[in-house]
Amino acid sequence: MTHANGDIYQGEWKDGKANGEGVFVDSEGSMYKGGWLDDEYHGQGTECWNKNSIQYTGDFKHGKKTGKGKFEFNGNYYDGEFLDGQFHGQGKYYFADTGSLYEGQFEHNKIIGKGKMVDDDGSTYEGDFKNGKMDGNGVKTWPSGNVYTGAFRNNLQHGPGKLYKAKTGETKAEEWREGKRWTWTKNDQTEEKVNPILHYKSNKQIKESGWAR
Repeated sequence: MTHANGDIYQGEWKDGKANGEGVFVDSEGSMYKGGWLDDEYHGQGTECWNKNSIQYTGDFKHGKKTGKGKFEFNGNYYDGEFLDGQFHGQGKYYFADTGSLYEGQFEHNKIIGKGKMVDDDGSTYEGDFKNGKMDGNGVKTWPSGNVYTGAFRNNLQHGPGKLYKAKTGETKAEEWREGKRWTWTKNDQTEEKVNPILHYKSNKQIKESGWAR
């Protein structure tokens, strides 16, 4: 059936509405192939836009992406649970521009909750996320083997934590502020904390550490 605006539907009908399996192509070339219920996408189906450069394959419920499915666009993809057309629940998201892969919780299209991010250089973070960023408590591991376990805020180490250094095998308790060490154990025999601004003996050492007076 061809509509006056150029849209085309080919498939099963019931009571004058699309019901069952069918294919719909609109006047701009977007396409849907799959299940229908009373003129709405319903059941399993595939929807494509922009000359097939954007594609969703999975569950639909009364016209909306709800259930499990895979959404692909511009080399990126999300594979997981949907609710009312949004990423919601457990899923995986691959970032084509960075090569990073996230697996964990989503809420209304945002990375929020528990999850794991693996970057293309082999570094990983597993823990709490908020609005797509490391935020809360988690474990960050670098390709060198160094491991930080502790608090994060806005994608940076922020708060108490412990840093394991693979080269020496040492683990030290530290406190961080906005990605920089603020205090740490003075040596292996004491838990005394030292403020780096006061600890460094020269302006050069302060500058090299990333701090400034």
